[in-house]
Amino acid sequence: MAEAEQDFPIYDTLAELEPPHRQHLFFGHNKEEQRFLSSWQSGKMHHAWLLTGPKGIGKATFAFRAARFIFNEGLHAQGGGLLGDMAAPTSLNCPEDCNAVRLVSNLAHPNLLVIDRPYDQKGKKFKTEITVDEVRRTVRFFGSTAGEKTWRVCIVDPADDLNNNAANALLKILEEPPARTIFFLVSHAPGRLLPTIRSRCRRLNFSPLENPVLGEAISQLEIAEGKDTIDQLCKSCDGSIRKAAELQSDEGLVVIHAFERLLAPPYNPDYETLNAFAETVSQRGKDERFDGFSDLVHRYLTRQLHQKSKSEDIRGEDLYPLARVWDEAREQIQQTRIFNLDKKQTVIEVMRMLAKASRGE
Repeated sequence: MAEAEQDFPIYDTLAELEPPHRQHLFFGHNKEEQRFLSSWQSGKMHHAWLLTGPKGIGKATFAFRAARFIFNEGLHAQGGGLLGDMAAPTSLNCPEDCNAVRLVSNLAHPNLLVIDRPYDQKGKKFKTEITVDEVRRTVRFFGSTAGEKTWRVCIVDPADDLNNNAANALLKILEEPPARTIFFLVSHAPGRLLPTIRSRCRRLNFSPLENPVLGEAISQLEIAEGKDTIDQLCKSCDGSIRKAAELQSDEGLVVIHAFERLLAPPYNPDYETLNAFAETVSQRGKDERFDGFSDLVHRYLTRQLHQKSKSEDIRGEDLYPLARVWDEAREQIQQTRIFNLDKKQTVIEVMRMLAKASRGE
């Protein structure tokens, strides 16, 4: 049974965006939706679906959208196609006033189980992984009384966070799934999952959103307004609605503009401006800014290498400074995360490395 929302927070949500279980707008991914819908209508629904792709592009939103559809259509259809002369659905949309929408939006549907990182009420923080105790909640869930014609849905979000014991416990359920049950495993990095789990799932690969769909999503979800701002977010968010919201809410665009100014020709940032930039990126309690800085470094080096490699008179040794700093910058950022080193100093050193490499030194 899905638990109604408690006083403690829901894992990994943003104040600027409705969480996936409440999100009724859905953008793109038409092919993936039609594949799932075809399976439902065939009457041979696969019991486990692995939803893969970068974070923040709509995978969890799709899972809850599909759950609402299953609960709503399951009232009229057993095992797939609709009864009588009712027209077959062409999308997973449900009327917003239907009971399934209301219950799922409140995480209160009796046939919905959501497994994610548990909240430690004593420590007032989320645990770092999904534990086996969370997966064991399925025992009570599947053991509860349910009519033979009732569908149940279990969403694991993200499945990447399952620890070894939890993953093995889930595998046992997937090997012998309960009747009329559908699992949705949301994964940003499917390579981290047990191969045996992947082999028991039907996979839906979700791709980053592109314009004009991406721009429409940013506008309709009220993440930003104004064509220039929306265009800049589209260029910087890697097709992720979530990342667009993070950039807009945490002055991400300001950081991006500052980064670009510091590395503009002649690639010689002054210390005062560089120091101020590093302070902004390394601000305490703003770990996402340092993560964003890492993404900027990767994107900048990729762009520089691509541009230089297209030059007709380019020589292999001309690319060496950028190739070398690629490894050095990645290593330094990784070491800073692992050993909790001074982020500000790391930002300054990496920016100087980028500027030097861009000058060809």
